[in-house]
Amino acid sequence: MREDDKNAYLLGFASTQQKIPEREEALPIDPDRALHPLIGLMVDAGTDLSGTMAADRRVRILPLTIQWPGRTLLDKGTAEVRTVARQLSHERIRSAEVSAPSVDALSYRMHPHLALNFDRLLLLATHPALVDASRSVELMVQQHEEEITHLRRERQLRPDYALQVVNSRSLLSGPALQARLLLHAPELIAGDLPGLARFANTLAEQTEVWLAPGHPADIALTLGRLEHPDLAPWVQACSPRLTQIMHRYPVLSCTAGLFGLESRTSKWKSAAAQVIDAAALAIRSGQLRYPLIQISYDGSIRELRDWPEMQALKKLAAEHEVKLHVTHMSLGGRVWASAQSLSLALIRQTSD
Repeated sequence: MREDDKNAYLLGFASTQQKIPEREEALPIDPDRALHPLIGLMVDAGTDLSGTMAADRRVRILPLTIQWPGRTLLDKGTAEVRTVARQLSHERIRSAEVSAPSVDALSYRMHPHLALNFDRLLLLATHPALVDASRSVELMVQQHEEEITHLRRERQLRPDYALQVVNSRSLLSGPALQARLLLHAPELIAGDLPGLARFANTLAEQTEVWLAPGHPADIALTLGRLEHPDLAPWVQACSPRLTQIMHRYPVLSCTAGLFGLESRTSKWKSAAAQVIDAAALAIRSGQLRYPLIQISYDGSIRELRDWPEMQALKKLAAEHEVKLHVTHMSLGGRVWASAQSLSLALIRQTSD
C-alpha cells in the first residue's frame, strides 16, 4: 500500500473508532446538588490525558477539528484515535491543521445534557496561541441560555448554570498535569467554582513544560502557519536554516505561557535525556511544589520505560515519593509538537 493510501485508510478508520457516545447522555440527578453544585472539568482533545482521567465522570473532552487536504477528522480525544494516529507518517502529521469545532457541531454533541449533568463547568483551555476552542463552548451556552434555564428548572436544579474558562497557558502534558491536580482539589468537591478557577489560574502561572521535538522542522512549519507572535521562539529555534548550521535538535520549554529555547543538541535522544534530567534535577533538589511529573510521548510507552534515563527517574521518584504519570501524546499534540516527540510537565516551588 502506498504511503498516501495508508494515511487515508488510517484516518478513515480513526473516524469510526472513537468509542464514546456520539452525544452527551443524560445522567441521574443527585438531590445533594441543591447544596453542593456539581462541577465538571473540560479540557480540549489536544490535552495529553490518560485513559483513566478521560473516563472520569467529572471530565469532559472538547473535540478539536483536525484538517488535512481532502480530509477532516473530529478528534474526541479517545485512545482509539491516538493509537491509529501514531501510525501516520510525520509528513502527514505536519500537513494537518488544528481548529475549534463549529458551534453547531458542539451543540449537537453536548446540548442540552452538558448543562444538566453539571451545575458548573470549568474549561481548562490549551494555550490560545495554538487553538482557541473555548469560544465555541461559550457561544453554545450563550445561544441556549434561556433553554438551559428552563430545562434546569424543570428538573428542580438551580437555574444559574455557570461556565468559567481558564487559560492553562500551556500545552501537551501541561494541561494534563493541571487537570490531574484540579480533580483532587477540595474546591471541586465543594462545588466552589470561583475558588477552583483561582487554583487553576495559580497552576497556570507555575506550570513548566519541556519538549524534545522529534522533527523540529515540522514545528517551524506547523506553528509558523499560525503566525502568532507568542510562538516565535519555538518557530525560530526549529527553523531549518538554523538547524542546518547549529545542533539539529532543540530542547524547548513553555513556562507560564512563555515559549522558549533551553538548549540544542546533535541527537534527539540527547534532547530527550535533557528533558528527563530536568525532572530528575527538580526532584533531587526538592524544587517540586507538587509530587507529580506528567510525561507524554509519541511512541512506545514500553520502550520509553526501558530507557536507562527513565529507569533512573523512576527510581529517584520512588525514593522521593513523587508519582510519574506517562501517557501517549494526543493527535493535536503531535501536530503542534511534531511526531516522535517527548513532553514533560512539572510545577516548581515559587520563591515566595
